[in-house]
Amino acid sequence: MAPGADATPCQGKLGNGLSKENGKKTEEECNDLGQAKVARPPLMRHCISHATLADPFALECPTENGVKSLGKDSGFIPMFRSGSCSEMGPKPYMEDEYICVDNLSDHLGTPNAFPSAGAFYGVFDGHGGRDAASFTRKNILKFITEDFDFPAGVKRALKNAFVKADDALADAKNLDHSSGTTALTALILGR
Repeated sequence: MAPGADATPCQGKLGNGLSKENGKKTEEECNDLGQAKVARPPLMRHCISHATLADPFALECPTENGVKSLGKDSGFIPMFRSGSCSEMGPKPYMEDEYICVDNLSDHLGTPNAFPSAGAFYGVFDGHGGRDAASFTRKNILKFITEDFDFPAGVKRALKNAFVKADDALADAKNLDHSSGTTALTALILGR
């Protein structure tokens, strides 16, 4: 169907602000041709989506009595999936960054370092430029996983990593020090 072909025809507006016929658009909602105005979608910087389905036969483990189990010792390994979308506001360039790591072991190249599946997600809202958001996105996961307290003390490792990122950002000579970022991260470890 052509754009605007399914538009509700516009009717004149009565003095009390109501339209002549219920369900019809008012004059403010109509264009010069008498059709309802169609809003434009926001500009998109990029949009990424990723999905992986596990093999259902690989997840099932027979037990002694023939009943299949998905308990603690079942061999079931969860698979994390994520999607992302970025929209640029009225500024001339995008200041925000994000990271989606659905498989932490594969991303870090250390399959034996984690006893179970893991994932990491983050949104970095840039302020006054993109330098701080970009720097934090590129380095925060490394700072977390290289911390002495990781993975046994995750809470402490996260705090240390953000302090280290803040210090490294302040010491960086080639970055705009007037930029900043607000970060929201999620680290998922285990089942």
